[in-house]
Amino acid sequence: MGDTCSILLATDLSPRCDRALDRAIAIARRRRCKLVVLHVIEEPALAERLMAQRSRDADAAGAERLLRDIVGETDVPVELVLESGNPVERIRETARVRQCDLIVTGTARQETLGRLLLGSTVEKLARESTLPVLIVKQRPHRAYGQVVAASDFSEGARQAMNAARAFFADAQLTLLHAYPTLRADPDAGELAQARKQAEQAANAFVAGNVAQLSQSVRLVMQHGMPEAVVPEYVRAHGADLLVVGTHGHTGLLRTALGSVAERLIYLTPCDALIVRTV
Repeated sequence: MGDTCSILLATDLSPRCDRALDRAIAIARRRRCKLVVLHVIEEPALAERLMAQRSRDADAAGAERLLRDIVGETDVPVELVLESGNPVERIRETARVRQCDLIVTGTARQETLGRLLLGSTVEKLARESTLPVLIVKQRPHRAYGQVVAASDFSEGARQAMNAARAFFADAQLTLLHAYPTLRADPDAGELAQARKQAEQAANAFVAGNVAQLSQSVRLVMQHGMPEAVVPEYVRAHGADLLVVGTHGHTGLLRTALGSVAERLIYLTPCDALIVRTV
């Protein structure tokens, strides 16, 4: 993850992607690397092509003009790329060819009551990409200062922690472990036993990752289910970024946390960095 690598921003050219663009520019500026801005024109179905009274060349020319207008003038090196085909395939191929080490994207939309819709492309990208995917939800008023990594002390959690440290080395990183009990209302003995097991797992994780841990990394363990503990902690401490590690199996984000990671992405208000275990 050296600074010689590029960052890829995948955009659908809608206004909601402005936040992702601003965040991608800020990261590229800090890392002093190139920003690749990609828009993929999806191939329409045959019936749609026959009914549409417009040419592919005109669509491409219009998309390119809009792409240039959206990016505008910036102080970081930018390469504009226009592709057609399957969005996820084109995103992955563009990232590979241009040696990108991070993919940045936005959400499909944010409905009333704060319900987040990632969109099918982002969901598939999060599941299939071998590169970390940064999903931008909030306006980037500042650099990421408080980063929370949901950790179950697995290999996936280790890789997620390392990615967070590599991309956002100046941030305060908190490894947050939620440990549940068999009963929703455990007695003191059950709670103590669950805490002891969590501490043993934490000690083994720290012992195996001493080189990655420093004063800018802290460990927090709280009793409860992850989908309750993590969003509450993020809100209470004003975290800027949530980091989760995944295995990329069926479903959106099948991870070492089970299907919990999917709910964490939807339930937390901050941006999310998805790191697939490789």
